[in-house]
Amino acid sequence: MEKTTIHRKAMKRILNIVLGLAFLVAAGSCSDWLYLEPEDGVIVDEFWNSQADLKAGVMGCYASMLGNNVSGSLSVTELMFYWGEIRADMLMRFNNTSQDFILIWQGDIKSTNGFCKWNSLYRTINYCNNVLERAPVILELDASFSPVLMNQYRAEALTIRALMYFYLTRTFDRVPLILQATNSDLQTITAGKAERQAIWDQIEADLLEAEKHIPFSYDNVAEDKGRITKYSVWAIMADFYLWIEQYAKSEEACNKIINSGRFWLVPGNLDWLSNLYVKGNSPEGIFELQFDVDILNPFFNTFRTRSNYRAHPDVMEFFWPTDPFLANADSADIRGDKGAYNSSRNFSIWKYIGRDRTFELTANEATSNFIVYRYADILLMKAEAIAAGLTADDPARSKEALDLIRMVRRRANASALTDEGEPTGRDGLMMYILNERAREFAFEGKRWFDLMRYVKRDNHRNLQVLKNIYQLSAPPDKLLSIQSKLNDFNSHYLPLPQADIEASNSQLEQNPFYKE
Repeated sequence: MEKTTIHRKAMKRILNIVLGLAFLVAAGSCSDWLYLEPEDGVIVDEFWNSQADLKAGVMGCYASMLGNNVSGSLSVTELMFYWGEIRADMLMRFNNTSQDFILIWQGDIKSTNGFCKWNSLYRTINYCNNVLERAPVILELDASFSPVLMNQYRAEALTIRALMYFYLTRTFDRVPLILQATNSDLQTITAGKAERQAIWDQIEADLLEAEKHIPFSYDNVAEDKGRITKYSVWAIMADFYLWIEQYAKSEEACNKIINSGRFWLVPGNLDWLSNLYVKGNSPEGIFELQFDVDILNPFFNTFRTRSNYRAHPDVMEFFWPTDPFLANADSADIRGDKGAYNSSRNFSIWKYIGRDRTFELTANEATSNFIVYRYADILLMKAEAIAAGLTADDPARSKEALDLIRMVRRRANASALTDEGEPTGRDGLMMYILNERAREFAFEGKRWFDLMRYVKRDNHRNLQVLKNIYQLSAPPDKLLSIQSKLNDFNSHYLPLPQADIEASNSQLEQNPFYKE
């Protein structure tokens, strides 16, 4: 099985070097343009001299999201998944589950928990900051380097930085806002927390600036899916504006993607899993982190080799109830059994280990991309923007949202048992969308953020929905304690990592709920 990915050799090489910072360099990974200092990485001024160096730096920003962990932190890709899943209801402990996950599952979240480490994201931010600072300098040094290309590279770095801060603020709320490059790869954060609005303003400013200069296409499918394009900028904008409750702007961003005609839903046949997830870079994909035989997707080891987690059987039955009227299993919702999970294999998380609906991948075939945004997400985000923006009964707008939900459901051959009819009011539509997103994006790192977005709306009026998800998934003896903690809205975020608080010389203050 082969899959073309972007700049494969460059990506592999840049995983093992620091571009303008300090990197841990593997033996034999040096190249003609890399000069190593004895102790602390590369000679900065001797590296950043040409547009080729800057392009390598941009590729390093992408590569840093794939792996090469620092300070024991999980990779960016892994944190994108775990931060969106570990506190929700779909993931369940299995063999060799880490103690960190067990503690979170039991509602005992401490600042020393490994899932609270943010080092990997700040490392990627640091790479982006280096590109942003060095680009104008290289423009002066390299006569062949055009301002147009410089602005494109800067736009890629701005978008990746915005995406990292978007994950950080949804996970921790207020975080340090670091916009200058540093010379250490360890990424211990010593700055204080920025105000929430300042973080949001920076994310928006970065995306708006990137939108001006980023291309629509690189004339290559793998690069169009694996690098930042205008469409991936708009996808992040749509998600971000939903989060900050600017629904008209979210809908506008969705419409730019929908009206482009460049994306469509992968057909919901027996090849759906293979085409969308295993092969990747499909017509549905908008932004996908690119893995290949040199840089394998980490989740095969997590869900198959080590079998750390599995799908929660009761939650799977809730979202995909058994339909006694189906003629055979293959006529069921493609996203359920043998799609998102496989009940015949201990409820394994099949999206990351299945070759198709029947057979598993082997370990060396674990090259599936990690999909950050795809077209189904855009359709359901637009439906949510419409529903959340309703201020009165509006049958036409309600129908528009409902048609988008049904488009996604038709592709999936969704069961009549999960059809929620024709809600015309705001609350009914938003609940339908929340449930449909759970089915569509199961185990794609979105569930917790979807719940948070739904619950925090209208001054946490729907807090009970968050409490209810634990009825099926929480340990029975911990249920009341977990639900009680949720009454403090600050508990919906993770604690800041203890190591960074201790290193900050009192500048970094713990999140309110977790102060001792």
